[in-house]
Amino acid sequence: MEGLYFEVKPRRDEPPRPGRSDKPCPNLTSNHRSCPSLSHLTSPKKLPSARKRIAAWGEKVEEEGEDEKEEEVRYKLTLIGSLPVHHLTTMAMLPWVVAEISRAQPTEEKLGGQLDPSTRNQTVFLCASASWVRCVSVLGEGVVWDPLTHTLLFECRPHQVTKLIHNSQEPSSFGCLVRDAPNCACYVFQCQDSTKVPEIISTLRQAGKSSARSDDITILSSKTSSGATFSKKFEVLFCGRVSVAHKKAPPALIDECIEKFSQLHGSGTSDKGGNSGALVGGLRRVLTLPSNGLASGAVGNGATGSPTTGKRPVLFKRDPSFPCLQALDENGLSPEISHTNTTDAHAHSTVQPTSLQENRTMLFTVGRSQIFLVSPDTKKVAIEKSFREISFCSQGIRHVDHFGFICRETVEGGNCHFVCYVFQCTDESLVDEIMLTLKQAFSVAALQQNAKTQSQQCDSCPMQQLHRLCERIEGRELSLNSRARPKSDQEENELVMVSLRNLYEERQRSHQHTLSGDKQVTFAYLSADIQDCTKRGDPCLEGGRVCVGQVTAGGSEVLSIRLVPEERTKRSKEELRELWRKAILQQILLQRMERENQKLQASESDLQNKRLKLDYEEITPCLKEVTLVWEKMLGTPGRAKVKFDAETIHAAVAQGVPRQHRGEIWKFLSEQYLLRQTVPSRPPANHTPYKELLKQLTSQQHAILIDLGRTFPTHPYFQAQLGAGQLSLYNILKAYSLLDPEVGYCQGLSFIAGVLLLHMGEEDAFNMLKFLMYDVGLRKQYRPDMIILQIQMYQLSRLLHDYHRDLYSHLEQQEIGPSLYATPWFLTAFASHFPLGFVARVFDMLFLQGSEVIFKVALSLLGSHKPLILQHESLESIVDFIKTTLPNLGLVQMEKTINQVCEMDVSKQLQAYEVEYHVLQDELLDTPPTLNQHQRAAQLERTNQSLRQQNLDLLEELQVSHARVCSLESRVEALAQSEGQLREQVSALEEEKKQLASTVIRLQDLLKGLGMHASPEGHGLPAPSERHAANRTVDSLPHPLALPEGS
Repeated sequence: MEGLYFEVKPRRDEPPRPGRSDKPCPNLTSNHRSCPSLSHLTSPKKLPSARKRIAAWGEKVEEEGEDEKEEEVRYKLTLIGSLPVHHLTTMAMLPWVVAEISRAQPTEEKLGGQLDPSTRNQTVFLCASASWVRCVSVLGEGVVWDPLTHTLLFECRPHQVTKLIHNSQEPSSFGCLVRDAPNCACYVFQCQDSTKVPEIISTLRQAGKSSARSDDITILSSKTSSGATFSKKFEVLFCGRVSVAHKKAPPALIDECIEKFSQLHGSGTSDKGGNSGALVGGLRRVLTLPSNGLASGAVGNGATGSPTTGKRPVLFKRDPSFPCLQALDENGLSPEISHTNTTDAHAHSTVQPTSLQENRTMLFTVGRSQIFLVSPDTKKVAIEKSFREISFCSQGIRHVDHFGFICRETVEGGNCHFVCYVFQCTDESLVDEIMLTLKQAFSVAALQQNAKTQSQQCDSCPMQQLHRLCERIEGRELSLNSRARPKSDQEENELVMVSLRNLYEERQRSHQHTLSGDKQVTFAYLSADIQDCTKRGDPCLEGGRVCVGQVTAGGSEVLSIRLVPEERTKRSKEELRELWRKAILQQILLQRMERENQKLQASESDLQNKRLKLDYEEITPCLKEVTLVWEKMLGTPGRAKVKFDAETIHAAVAQGVPRQHRGEIWKFLSEQYLLRQTVPSRPPANHTPYKELLKQLTSQQHAILIDLGRTFPTHPYFQAQLGAGQLSLYNILKAYSLLDPEVGYCQGLSFIAGVLLLHMGEEDAFNMLKFLMYDVGLRKQYRPDMIILQIQMYQLSRLLHDYHRDLYSHLEQQEIGPSLYATPWFLTAFASHFPLGFVARVFDMLFLQGSEVIFKVALSLLGSHKPLILQHESLESIVDFIKTTLPNLGLVQMEKTINQVCEMDVSKQLQAYEVEYHVLQDELLDTPPTLNQHQRAAQLERTNQSLRQQNLDLLEELQVSHARVCSLESRVEALAQSEGQLREQVSALEEEKKQLASTVIRLQDLLKGLGMHASPEGHGLPAPSERHAANRTVDSLPHPLALPEGS
């Protein structure tokens, strides 16, 4: 290949050769005899920019200028041969080209062939990665890479390897076209293990799709100023898929699919075929578990005889503009979707509905040339289909809220079938919008494709005639006069097609395109061309009968090649049982290893996401002593029911909150906030769990999807389009819109949810959003009428009037109300304009003190910048200063603002100003009518609506008060009952006391009657004279008490 140079890296175990330089030798050229047909495919203009440094084979290959390594899969194959062909060669012509390469007859030069004997039956490495495909010849095993012993036969981008052909009658061989317009060449390879051929073809197709997508994105980003690749997104419900017989379908197909899904869901099964929990199904599942297969740098020669197919290598290049795009298979399906497919066409069900217990919602994304279905649950692309694979789109007739499309998919062995994917939307209008978007996208893609390929051929082109001839020659019998007959009819057919192809390629070189031409190819062309071939004196074509035969496999025409059965030694039952046992144990071990790898990858991903989330500058560094105080409070057992000292919590928040514990501290502060509330807040009417809300569709999807890209656009966690951050944010906002239909979604909620999501998990962030909306009271300002927001603007204006009279007067002179600059402060809690470090401190105070913190922060910011604001004398300059300059205050000023907020108390003033606002509204109703009747009616209507809303608010407060009164009454009743019980116990104890006192008196009287004195403790003592007598006879008395004489 002309102009090709190599840059060689020494092996790790090989010392550098003396005099060896790291730079490529300028005089080094490639071996032109290695593959003359591909000498034109690479040039110095294209390769150096993307040239890779090739390491010793068996190691990973790294791209020049990139730090991350790209995986490469290599297969050890035998190159049967190669042949340059015309760039208009079609799939119908390809089997005859493969047959010509495979024949290896010495008459090739006579027939005008250009086969090179030096490229025949070479041992090569076919190396495939996400960016390049290489074919390298080798001299032997274990040979170190060297340009003198290893020849690079061709190198191209993966999407330039087109028209892969695999014959079922010759399973160990396959062919491909390497296209670099206007040049093209056909290569035929053979693999030692025929079971590896579908894997190789699948790997090349998958790498080609990834490479083509990367090129499309590069071209689009170079043409447009913005890097947006995907145009429109919709939320749909994935219902399932159905195998269909044809690429076109009747209009009622979608309705029939839905009925099939309903029947399967009603019967409690989705499998008609025998994939049950039986032993055979279990063994099949075990033996098709993902395994490592051919790892990076491994050489697949197919030498093993394992009954398993192993895991196909995944060649995927991550797209930074669409990070949730994971490695998909050749059909554009994720492992979660494609695992339901099985290689046995008779074993799997043709109708496959999705599980009702799983989250089936998807983001249906229509791009420039592809359709993506992104799962917000798994944060990955589940399905990717290019427009070329989709043949039919339709909407349901009876089920107008459903739609679907039919696309072509490849199964094991290279066969193709058609699958219909069915989806559900919220309503019919959304389906109409999706269908219109698809129609427009298909039309634009078709126009762009036609602009690329226009004027390449016409109906009278010789290559077009050859294509039609190859399509219609199937099954025809033609007679030629000859003096010699080839060995077989098939060989005779191949020789005819060799001559015809050479003849038509010669005609194509001198052909001039015409606007109109014959649209049908008759067999007169065939007779004339075959007669022309016989006049040229081709000895192998003289005489005999031509029987053109082909075999159709998987929808593509391939050459019929006879298969010689291989003789195999029969194994005993014990050997087979041992092989099965070994295979099952290996698969179980590989599955365990795969699980451990997934856990490690998930842990690494969580750590990386946490680092991305907390990527902001802290304004109040938290000291170690304060961190220990927080950790002690967080580690308290049963802390949700323990009421901590309010002063201690306030002091800890004022001294700082550790960033790594901020999410947990916010949950702790919310628990303390609820414990301090004497009146319980009104809970949401909908008590559906978060996971169940995610399974539903929302009518607010358009507004939410639009705001995803506007929420923290510069933060790395939310910056990536449909990345993990944006998808998690979409889940939270969607769930809340379903939880609170009155509010639904309002601009500003995305920033509140985004700040919460940066410090905690998805479900915890949703719970904290519920707390802020319902318990703290932020929900009122997001209601559709936004009356509470108007009241807040009036309250902020009155606070400015009381605390900063000169600033208030200056703003009033310029007719600047708080709504011009403070509305986003309240709706986003300062998150839309201010740095994240400052916003995090505002949220610390918000969880501690409630919604009045926003007033304090706004008042402190305006007051601290009052001298600068007073210097501006126009409305535009003042508003621009407040919106742009004010948020860029320094760390010292931010910390000073937070300290002022901790010391301020405006709760009583806010309540007074709210009452004042309602009084002013009532006074406006009593003003004399100076407006016309229509304006007066509109004003009364607005006032009536305001009063209606106030009545609703008062009714809500009345309900809360009534609930509180009922709670207090029940508490009083319980206390009264407790008091009665205690009184009864006291009475019983007093009665018992009286009885005991009377008993003591009787005992004392009895002791006196016995002549004994009672001690203060109640013990009886004898008289003194008798005590001495008792001491003298104490040993003889059986009882310690001495009785008096005569008793």
